[in-house]
Amino acid sequence: MDFRKTIRERRSIRRFHPSPVDQELVFTLLREARQLYSSGETAAFRCVYAGTADSRERLAACMLEPLIKNRLVKWLPEKVRDFVRKRVTDIPGHLAVIAATGPDRRESDMNYAAVCGIMQNFQLLSWQRRLGALWDTEPMMQSKELFHLLKMSPEERLVGIFHLGYFDKIPKARARTRAEKKWTVLSGGEGPVE
Repeated sequence: MDFRKTIRERRSIRRFHPSPVDQELVFTLLREARQLYSSGETAAFRCVYAGTADSRERLAACMLEPLIKNRLVKWLPEKVRDFVRKRVTDIPGHLAVIAATGPDRRESDMNYAAVCGIMQNFQLLSWQRRLGALWDTEPMMQSKELFHLLKMSPEERLVGIFHLGYFDKIPKARARTRAEKKWTVLSGGEGPVE
């Protein structure tokens, strides 16, 4: 497996073919992604898969609830809300990834980072099987309705939802920020020198 090539070629997919995504494949990719994560510590997380029409409908309703309750957004025409609902329900599969939180912030952050590493592996492995993914962290997913649907406890944190499906067309590559633009050197005096 040439990870450099896969990393360069992988794209976030936003337009999916309507073919169903077998949950066994998703489970296999998740297991492989976990095995590839090299940390000596075990990442504590769980996943919820929505791959049926009914489960996607329930997910869409929970994701729309904060928008409907928002005073500014509730005036949106029904057509706009239907569009958002249809967008979620038309995607063949959704994988919610939920991380455990620890007794202190450091432990929680370390587990969150480990789960994010596993999620990145999942995206790369999915790409190699021509399964497209979009890692979604939109604020509308941080609702008590969605947390209730996912049966989340106060000791858990939603890392994100992968929207999954097969695709017909690979999107064009976007310009990437060169590493040099993100580089800062800490000097021996007043602070960082850029």
